[in-house]
Amino acid sequence: MTHSVVTATFIATEGDYLEAVIEVDGQRLHVMDEFGGVQLAAGTLFQAELWPMVSELGDWDAIFRANPGREKRLVRLDGWRYLALGVVVSVDPVVCDCGLLQLENPFTTHDARCVGAYIGVTLARLDACLA
Repeated sequence: MTHSVVTATFIATEGDYLEAVIEVDGQRLHVMDEFGGVQLAAGTLFQAELWPMVSELGDWDAIFRANPGREKRLVRLDGWRYLALGVVVSVDPVVCDCGLLQLENPFTTHDARCVGAYIGVTLARLDACLA
């Protein structure tokens, strides 16, 4: 998986390796705290690396039906689980632009006809660590 480096605002944490809340580009994200949030004051800006962990590959058709609105964003499901909505920008490897994140190899294909297709994949977890 590809990571993304972002400027984040620290909001709160339950502790190291537990759920934390950060804000990136106006969006609140619930992430695994791998950045030592207990040492930060609320409102602190920091450079974070976001590491998405795609859950087990779902049904191929479901992936390509999951984004009828042709969006590029993260939709929180619960906890630190998300539905990543985006567009396939390349194959070999598959890269999907999901707005805040670029997902690499959320699924595998060599079919160039997939470029430009809008998809939705479930992230089992979104980790954040210091950049």
